[in-house]
Amino acid sequence: MSRWPARGLLGFLSMMGMARCEPDNLDQRALDSIRKSSPVLPAKTMPALGLPAVPKWPSIPPTHWHTEPSDGLDSLIRSIWSKSRTGGRLGVSVYSTKYGRAEGGMNEKDDFTPASNLKLIVTAAVIDTFPVNYFPVTTLEVRGHLEGRTLHGALVAVGGGDPNVSNRFFPDALRPLKPFSDSLRLMGIDSLIGAVATVDTFFQGPLRPSAWKPHHFNTWYGAEVSSLSYQDNAFDITIMPSATMNAAPIALVEPDIGYVRVINKAKTVPGGKRRLYVNQGRDSTQITLTGTIGVKSGPLHMVLPVRHPPTYFKAALLKSLRQDSLAMVLDSTRFRADTLPLIRSFALTTAPLYDMIEEVNQRSQNLQAESLLRHLGRWVYHHASDTAGIRAEYHFLAKIGLDSNDFTLKDGCGLSSDNRVKPQAMAGLLSAMVKHPYVDDYIASLASPGLDGATGRRLRPWYQSNMIRYKTGSINRVQALSGYAFGIDGDTLAVATFLNDFPGSSETASKLLDTLFVHIASWFNKERESVIAAHKLMTRPGVPAQYRERLRYFSASLEGLPYFLGPTGEGRFASPDSKPIVDMSRFDCVTYIESVMGMSLAHSAREVLPVVKRLRYRGDTLAYTTRNHYFVADWLANNARYVKQVPVPGDTVAKRTINKVKFFQDKKLPAPKSDPVLDFRYLPYEKALELAKNWTLPPGFYGIAFATDIPGLDVTHTGFLIADAGKPVQLRHASQAIGHVATMDFAGYLESRRGKCSGIVVFEFLNP
Repeated sequence: MSRWPARGLLGFLSMMGMARCEPDNLDQRALDSIRKSSPVLPAKTMPALGLPAVPKWPSIPPTHWHTEPSDGLDSLIRSIWSKSRTGGRLGVSVYSTKYGRAEGGMNEKDDFTPASNLKLIVTAAVIDTFPVNYFPVTTLEVRGHLEGRTLHGALVAVGGGDPNVSNRFFPDALRPLKPFSDSLRLMGIDSLIGAVATVDTFFQGPLRPSAWKPHHFNTWYGAEVSSLSYQDNAFDITIMPSATMNAAPIALVEPDIGYVRVINKAKTVPGGKRRLYVNQGRDSTQITLTGTIGVKSGPLHMVLPVRHPPTYFKAALLKSLRQDSLAMVLDSTRFRADTLPLIRSFALTTAPLYDMIEEVNQRSQNLQAESLLRHLGRWVYHHASDTAGIRAEYHFLAKIGLDSNDFTLKDGCGLSSDNRVKPQAMAGLLSAMVKHPYVDDYIASLASPGLDGATGRRLRPWYQSNMIRYKTGSINRVQALSGYAFGIDGDTLAVATFLNDFPGSSETASKLLDTLFVHIASWFNKERESVIAAHKLMTRPGVPAQYRERLRYFSASLEGLPYFLGPTGEGRFASPDSKPIVDMSRFDCVTYIESVMGMSLAHSAREVLPVVKRLRYRGDTLAYTTRNHYFVADWLANNARYVKQVPVPGDTVAKRTINKVKFFQDKKLPAPKSDPVLDFRYLPYEKALELAKNWTLPPGFYGIAFATDIPGLDVTHTGFLIADAGKPVQLRHASQAIGHVATMDFAGYLESRRGKCSGIVVFEFLNP
């Protein structure tokens, strides 16, 4: 059932606006003749990509369009939520940075646990605070005195909060430490009698954040936070069955630097089942394996945290020095490093701060996030603790105009379930960063579909779409997905979605947020496929440069595409018509003209949408009430810059009342106080038929509209006229009767409209 209240033929015509329909009751003989002369072209004949033509007219100046948010987005969000039956609490907030307003949401003012979406705060604050060339530094101090090539004293590794001494950016985990060995060799040192020590005072506060739960510290993502870190303060262990029954399974530790000790009490048994147990004490550097593993079982791979990260770093440094043939006799009892004179020091850097930000936002690395938080505290408050870092975050949020009461921050990475953020506050943070001088760096740090790891596996269907960037988040009964969706109209949408306290699986919850994010992005990109189609047409070889030639060219390029009554609307901006502003896959008679003019006037596919807006709406307000609904009374009258009615010998002027009051009242929209009266100039039918058979106007490419005697309307159909010298005039239009865009004999078409058409309006296209 139609949602429109209008009834009857007049209601049907006015229902669609712009009076853009063509009655189906053509004379059958004429209809058969038209169909024979206008075969349907298959869709695959659409042109391929080619080199772009270079138009010679000036660029169309930008217009700031006034729009209002549509309630359709709220309805879409609630519909997806109700159909999902996921349970729990959903919070969504969508903010338009182009228009500076909230576009829609759900529970956007409620508090939610954000999980790893909290990382969006610390990375934004770091980008705002630090210079682009900031590097965390690890220092090796050479202390004592030299006797020949032997150092009598100590090598002291001083931490500077670098979490990337690892194989993340290097071929193996020991490679980043090799510059220390090279530097010692350049000093002439090949042996050490003394000590290797570490200093881990750059970060203040406990290694274990107080907001984390005890079980977190038994996981790789809950590794202790130290200013001397190595290999993410974690290690890999792979357990494989032995070839001998009842023998201990094989346990391989990587990196194998002699730090982690494995007490292997497990056994290899027949079959393929595993019942292995791994026990790691709170403060112990050893793990104990118990249980059984079947001889047919595949390998078990785990990543576990280390205890005492500075000592782990020291073990790696010793391994690296020995690999590089530095002879060492360690005797820490004879040498106190802090009392020895400093001979020289060497600074080691692995990756800049911006690489850390990318690791945090794309691969959600908790140690990196907590390190950033402590760097932030040291930079702002000269105290490299999590407490100072959180204080600096609150300072940053206030600086960019956000209410600190909308945030409850307990750590830097979001692992604590005590963190709280309102969806509208997260969207506010994202939108504020769009205005930041380093917005490109911030957006580039976020994940895209198709990246490696769990983050990149999300939203795979949008791989290489360049339409979304996002940050995931997941802890127990919490899923979060926030980031940006880029609108085809140049808008950047800040999107925050949180799901808390859901009873089902994390996979189901994450799929719900993925669905919401994609549908929100699609809502703001209704015209995307059409812009792509326009790009293919506009960049193929042979596109003319002159405007009127382009009109003819693009009108022909769309031949064969299907007819559809009312395929377009205001996109996301206005009800009752939220269909896309441009639809290049199907047309009615007026949208066909608008699309052809859009491609002909635009320099690139991205300009097609703004051009069509100018053609379709009066002023700079994009709304259903400002659309040019009646072709002569509105469309021609309001597009005097682009088109002009052509005086034709024998034409006449009639008073025509345009039925706008009922038109808008039927849609429950503001209506004018009275119907406008139009001085309607047209060429009566018989004279129009004579003109079609004996063309007396100059040859060229014209527009045509077909007048009607139906009360309240001006015309019922429109199209293009091709009047070439010495040839019959052709009509090219989106035909409802035939069902597609077609070119046919103009006189024959007029003959078929006898009794249903009162005349014609001819207009020309003005060169911009």
